[in-house]
Amino acid sequence: MSAAPVAVELLVPGLLGPVPAPVDVGPVTPTLDLLLARADSVAGFGADAAGALCARFGAAASAPYALAADDPGWDRGGYWMHADPVHLRPDRDQLRLFDAANLGISRDEADALVAELNAHFSADGLRVVAPAASRWYLHVQEPPDLVTRPLERVIGRSVDGALPQGPDALRWASLMNEVQMLLFQSQVNERREREGRPAVNGLWTWGGGQWQALSSVGSPLHVVADDPLARGLAEAVGASIVPLGGAPTPAAGVTLVHWRSLQRCVLDSDQEGWVGAVERLDRWLAPLLANLRAGRIAALVLDPCDGSSRRATRAALRRLWRRPKALVRQIDLG
Repeated sequence: MSAAPVAVELLVPGLLGPVPAPVDVGPVTPTLDLLLARADSVAGFGADAAGALCARFGAAASAPYALAADDPGWDRGGYWMHADPVHLRPDRDQLRLFDAANLGISRDEADALVAELNAHFSADGLRVVAPAASRWYLHVQEPPDLVTRPLERVIGRSVDGALPQGPDALRWASLMNEVQMLLFQSQVNERREREGRPAVNGLWTWGGGQWQALSSVGSPLHVVADDPLARGLAEAVGASIVPLGGAPTPAAGVTLVHWRSLQRCVLDSDQEGWVGAVERLDRWLAPLLANLRAGRIAALVLDPCDGSSRRATRAALRRLWRRPKALVRQIDLG
């Protein structure tokens, strides 16, 4: 039996922006410019990174798989949601949300806040765990009937219109208001505010479901990623997992790479950081382009997690009439 064709799928949220302002200088991205010019446009895996990852592996929810990676000893039982600690900041008549990436939550602070939440909500069948100081999860005895929105879609924005919807939305909103009141009164946040640091004054709940073994049929055989969701999904299908580093060596089957640094720059409105990150990505891609040209890779997919993607093949690279266009002319300026 011949080996499976070699393919690389690169999920790179933030590749096409939105960058908050026009990019005056660079980036210099010859590899990306060529790939985007010659590749075919195909359907993407999803309109955000979490959704794209779940869709690629056939998972119905993100929280239990991220939790499985963050806490390998977890028994994989029950219904879990992401309960990400956030800072909610009044902005005129709105509340804007800022995630834990810039809050600097210590391990001791996370433990103290989680203990206070669990003491208060145990009678409601809710339990929070924090296997990482900045990533929390919520166990719910009675799964709520809700439609939620991934954290990445709300960071830096107003929460208006993004709150959970569905038959249990009113009850859930009441519980989350209690959470905010409890966190507001916490000595942890009193100390943070005295020190001039933003309070951890809310939880963003989303991506709920139960862990299930996933089919390996059609799934990537190899996963290159550092984030818990990608690694948890890889574990559920039995894929090999390696941390993000140098460009992967061509291997039989599909290798999925999750490249997150561009998205973080977009979320932080860091234009300079985005330029540097996309140039690093371009250099990282150069060996893969060489392998595609040489026929050692059958296909290279670039998915910016916006609902569409580009699929490049060796034959596509011969479309010399498709002249490369600078990436800066293709990005969304928000």
